[in-house]
Amino acid sequence: MIREKLTSDKLFERIITLTIIFLLVFFGVTILSYYLLPEGFLLNKNNGTNFNTSTNIIICTLQIFAWNMISVVAIFIGSLFSKKNNDQQQYLSLSYFVFIVLILLSAITLGTWSFSFKTESVPLLERIISMFNITERAGLVELYGMLLITCSLANKSLVMSIKNKTITKKMKDIKWNKKEIICAICGMLLMLIAAFIESKSIIG
Repeated sequence: MIREKLTSDKLFERIITLTIIFLLVFFGVTILSYYLLPEGFLLNKNNGTNFNTSTNIIICTLQIFAWNMISVVAIFIGSLFSKKNNDQQQYLSLSYFVFIVLILLSAITLGTWSFSFKTESVPLLERIISMFNITERAGLVELYGMLLITCSLANKSLVMSIKNKTITKKMKDIKWNKKEIICAICGMLLMLIAAFIESKSIIG
């Protein structure tokens, strides 16, 4: 059922299904990591810890946006590959798995308060509620931008595998419809907005 929705030709179905998965996984893992992992668990494992930003808000925004494009590139590379187990299934893009990994990392970061820019730790409920303050917290905006990009790329695979068989396409064979293009653009705009929100919180 979930696989069918994620591989649907209807973009809206893909977005709604991935949104539900995103919310369940993100907040579920946030809660679990809060209780099961030590505070600052990912702090020394996060390469962004030593990421220096400009004091100019425009430059800072562009720096953060460029840094976050690493995740988008990972999603794009994942979208080039898809697989299925039998002829009855549709090909499932590996970009979904990349996005899930990004959700897990973000959720653990929130749950263990492993942010690069150190701020005072707050209780679990306050952490969750603050995520919805999208004028000051970039997390949900950034992740939802990635979600839209993931959904727009979900049926754009060039290498498709079924069991031991591999099928390849050429880039010219990939078709985009208007909704998918708009979805991808909206995703990039959300990423830029998130970078601006984050730069404001850094510069103060």
